[in-house]
Order: sequence, then structure tokens, then C-alpha cells
Amino acid sequence: EIEMLTLFKIECPQAAAKLRALIAAGGDAIEGPFDGEEAITLLADLDAGATGSMTSAMIPDLIGPVIADFHAGNRQAAIDGYGRVLPAINHENRQCGFRAAKAAMVEGGVIRSDFCRHPIAPLHPDTRAMLFELLRPLDPLVLRWGRG
Repeated sequence: EIEMLTLFKIECPQAAAKLRALIAAGGDAIEGPFDGEEAITLLADLDAGATGSMTSAMIPDLIGPVIADFHAGNRQAAIDGYGRVLPAINHENRQCGFRAAKAAMVEGGVIRSDFCRHPIAPLHPDTRAMLFELLRPLDPLVLRWGRG
């Protein structure tokens, strides 16, 4: 019912069901149904018809290959890749929010400060430490991009 609606990102519980319903209702008019929430439900959303994901800036270089593998028909590679990054995605989504991407960017020399305005508190040191414990083995671009 919304004229010219061709792209959307779904961020909610049971996103895959909503993606399926919107894609079915929109038919050929839908050009870009996207997953959201840091890709926490990425595989289910891809199965539902998502063509991509609008994640945070923390690890898009690691999520992109999962999407590419899925769309290339290499489901097992997509599952394996997603399994590697899911702990970091889960920690970002459930413990850190957007502060994870900012902390990773500071660590990688991309930005100088991860300060957040009130009422957003800084990451707790233990939460931050766990974030990097999960990220370092993945070697994401964000941790080395600004250190070049």
C-alpha cells in the first residue's frame, strides 16, 4: 500500500516470518529485503528471502562472505562462516549495541573516541574485554584498518 516501497530492513522478533510475508505481498516490486539487528538472525532471514543485511560497522567484512556463500548456493560454507562470527554478533547485539562498533573502531585506529552521549553509558570493562576476546581470533578489518 506504500507507493514505491522497494527496500526494507526488518529488525524484530521472528523477522524471517515478517520478511516472508512482506516479500509475498510485494512480489516483484520488492528489490531489497534486508536482515537487521547486527545479523543476529541472518541465516533464517536469508532463508526467508532477504537479499542482504544491514549490520553494524563492526564486522561487515566477515558477514559479507556468509551472504555471498548463501546466494552462491554454498549453504554449508554460509553456515560455517556464520557459526564463526555468531558469538561476536550475539555479544554485540545483546550486550553492547552500537558501542561495540565504536569500541572496535577505536581499537583499530579508525576513530579516536568511543564516547557516547548521555544517557548511553560506556561499555563496562568486562563487556569490552569479552568483545575483543571474541573479535581478535576473527581478525576483522576494523581491528587493523586504521593501523595500516
